[in-house]
Amino acid sequence: MSWYGALFGFIWILIVFLFTNLWYWLGIFFLFPFRDLNMLWILVPIWINFIFTDYFQEKDKTSMGNAITNGAVLLWVGIDWIRLIVNLIADKTLGFSGSLILKIFLCIFIIGYGLFIIIEGIKGKEFVHFIGRVRETSYVLLVFTPIVYGVVDLTFKYFLTVLVFAPVFYYFFEMIDRITPNIVHESSDGYDNDTSSSSNSDDDFKF
Repeated sequence: MSWYGALFGFIWILIVFLFTNLWYWLGIFFLFPFRDLNMLWILVPIWINFIFTDYFQEKDKTSMGNAITNGAVLLWVGIDWIRLIVNLIADKTLGFSGSLILKIFLCIFIIGYGLFIIIEGIKGKEFVHFIGRVRETSYVLLVFTPIVYGVVDLTFKYFLTVLVFAPVFYYFFEMIDRITPNIVHESSDGYDNDTSSSSNSDDDFKF
């Protein structure tokens, strides 16, 4: 089989996977959270922070300050996950098991991820602009929170779906950012357009 035949086969398998698992992936965001309403207390703030930050602060690019703040959100959520696990253990609803080990690992991963962004951001490392963008950090929190809360197991299907659909999540909101009006920032001399937009656009919002 030629290389382009193998490539076509891979693309076809990917397309079939996307179509057959689309509703499962959407369920991670809009169905699984309602299996435990307590989860909404953390998911709703994540969504609100993501939507406002992505549009009003990171529409053009992610500043170092934004990335560090996103790292702090990761740190906060990771600590909240630990609080949940400790309460479950204290209530004897969660004992020593593979599930507990996985949840502890996720907590360590998220806290480590957040601390890494904060520390490297303070050092001024350029790659923090990419790994600390709210679109990436929020996606990680949104897909792993249902696992920590125990409403779904981390199966191979779950992991693969989350991984394959990550670009879909990213570019869906990228498309929204591109078709929505650009933001005009207020300066001392009046209104000054964002660097990525035209100063004479009638569709721009003003702040």
